[in-house]
Amino acid sequence: MQSKIGGGGLPPAFSLFPSLNKTFTFHQILVLIITFLAYASFHASRKPPSIVKSVLGHSVNEQSNSPIDNRWAPFKGWAPFNGTEGTQRLGELDLAFLSSYALGMYFAGHLGDRIDLRLFLVFGMMGSGILTVVFGLGYWMNVHLLGFYMTIQIVCGLFQSIGWPCVVSVVANWCGKEKRGLIMGVWNSHTSVGNIVGSVVASSVLDSGWGWSFALPGGLVIVSGLVVRIISDLNLATII
Repeated sequence: MQSKIGGGGLPPAFSLFPSLNKTFTFHQILVLIITFLAYASFHASRKPPSIVKSVLGHSVNEQSNSPIDNRWAPFKGWAPFNGTEGTQRLGELDLAFLSSYALGMYFAGHLGDRIDLRLFLVFGMMGSGILTVVFGLGYWMNVHLLGFYMTIQIVCGLFQSIGWPCVVSVVANWCGKEKRGLIMGVWNSHTSVGNIVGSVVASSVLDSGWGWSFALPGGLVIVSGLVVRIISDLNLATII
């Protein structure tokens, strides 16, 4: 029994090696798992900025006896995000990321149609992970330059924009119209799973310093990228 995939026929590997048709369902499931992992990790790395905002822009009430206020007393926020313009600065970071992300989606979609999706997806994951870690390095390097954090967010937004066009293209190539609604409904939960994982990981190490809230999720994306690359290389059917 042959399966129809988005009107484009079977992937090249199955045309060259007809015997692989017996494991088509297995490869479909593997593709869904890999792309789920990839995009969940993308979303996990987006959560740190929202988790650490309360620390970066924290304003301590010196007359307060509340243990919650005094908990961050040694830090008193993090320049340039503390003070009267702290909220505005944090908003500018979000604007920079979202603007570059939206712009990057257009170009990432075109590039994804022309180059190896495996390499492009892993490239986006590695770049996102590294830049997330670099943002966290600002804590240990004692960086207080707005331009440093703004530049990282802009470039990171471009790398993050690679994820969605790649995973959607891969899933569309492997999953035909049959049960597409069910498959997409279950598979698309990667956004919520990634947000949950990112929030839990980032908040769990916040007491150790806000830099860790970026370093761990960033490392998670890098490891996930390596896993995606290794699995796709080991699979003889070239699943992505």
